[in-house]
Amino acid sequence: MTDFIRRALRHSEISYRRVFTHGDSEHAGFAFPCDAEGHVDREALPERARANFDRCLAGAIDVVDRGMRVEEHRWTEPAAIRCPCGDEVELAGFTNPCSRCGRDYDGSGALLAPREQWGEETGESLADILRIR
Repeated sequence: MTDFIRRALRHSEISYRRVFTHGDSEHAGFAFPCDAEGHVDREALPERARANFDRCLAGAIDVVDRGMRVEEHRWTEPAAIRCPCGDEVELAGFTNPCSRCGRDYDGSGALLAPREQWGEETGESLADILRIR
């Protein structure tokens, strides 16, 4: 039975940016962190960003104020298990070796056969399994 230290956790974070673009380009210009209402805390900006923000607002730079953009960032924090040797193994990949004893686990935390046995049943070579060419 797998001894889970933690299950995989899904995270989500919302951030807001006030965006100014050069002409019609969506990918060139400036973006400044802001609150949910689109207000930029000018004093919290680094000096150079503050100067650019002021220049955008004053029209000193040829930009279009695109207003506020909402960005959602999602990521998964991988599960972790306790190996019988006592080490923690993070389940972040297809195979997840224990750094202390070398045991391999799949992404669900199941113990895999020793690597020297990999490919016996399927006829694959170690190079096939590891995709080494």
